Amino acid sequence: MEKRVQVLITFIVAILLVTGLYIFTDWFSKVTGYFTGEDEKAKLAQCLNKQNAEFYSDTFCPDCENQKKIFGSQIKLIKIIECGKEMENCPNIREIPAWYINKTIHYGYFNITELDKLSGCNLLE
Repeated sequence: MEKRVQVLITFIVAILLVTGLYIFTDWFSKVTGYFTGEDEKAKLAQCLNKQNAEFYSDTFCPDCENQKKIFGSQIKLIKIIECGKEMENCPNIREIPAWYINKTIHYGYFNITELDKLSGCNLLE
């Protein structure tokens, strides 16, 4: 019986440590802006966010959805403007997808490398 109790206590302590580590890293990331193990997509999304870049999109636009997918969960860092089917929310945009980066509108789908160059972030060199 004592052996079972020791194993159970060890298991509970291990779960608490893993949970505590997860909570700490999440908090640390939010406070410092640094993401442990961040990749190029996360770095680029952060850079675009700092530049106040905007992504013009619509849920019925396949290229827009593909553009969002290349960022994965990091897309939440980028300001997204949903234009609507008739572009009613984006009167100054002629087509989507579109990016507003460095005071210039860029039309079309761009891969990570192209966005890195357009933004001037130069993170992928």
